[in-house]
Amino acid sequence: MTDSEGPILDIIAPGLDALFVGFNPGMRSGRLGHNYAGPGNQFWKLLAEAGLTPRLLRPEEDRLLPEFGLGSTNLVARATPGAADLSRAELRGGVPRLRALIAEFRPRVIAYTGKGVYLAAADRDRADWGVQPDSLFDGPVDVVLPSPSGLARLPFAEKLRWFCEVKRVIDAEVDTRR
Repeated sequence: MTDSEGPILDIIAPGLDALFVGFNPGMRSGRLGHNYAGPGNQFWKLLAEAGLTPRLLRPEEDRLLPEFGLGSTNLVARATPGAADLSRAELRGGVPRLRALIAEFRPRVIAYTGKGVYLAAADRDRADWGVQPDSLFDGPVDVVLPSPSGLARLPFAEKLRWFCEVKRVIDAEVDTRR
């Protein structure tokens, strides 16, 4: 553990099935150097229970994600106590970097871990959960997920439903490429 909170490196590789995009790291994630590391965060459990990973990973195992066709990034690299500490301009400022990552690595699905993440990236006022009608980045399927944060009030089963949607989209994409 370090004494300061810092940015967390992207976990990305060419041809991923899904790239998960968050707002930014929380303070604990920034200290530990791993996304979704907060004690109440359900991200890793949701991945496992949706069948996106073969077992429950710990945040410290995040570098294994590409082995399962998954990656992780954030709109903003700096850690904050909460997403409310980020301005809309700061969030929108992360979109060109996200666009460049997607153009270079070509993931099949972009999974936004929170409706607010998608709205900031899309510069829109509203969106439904699940698959979006159009791609923000010319190609990948955009899927809006509930936040995996333990502070998000949706029941776990509802969050899991949408993480399972990511798995369904990946499986459908694989089937159409055969």
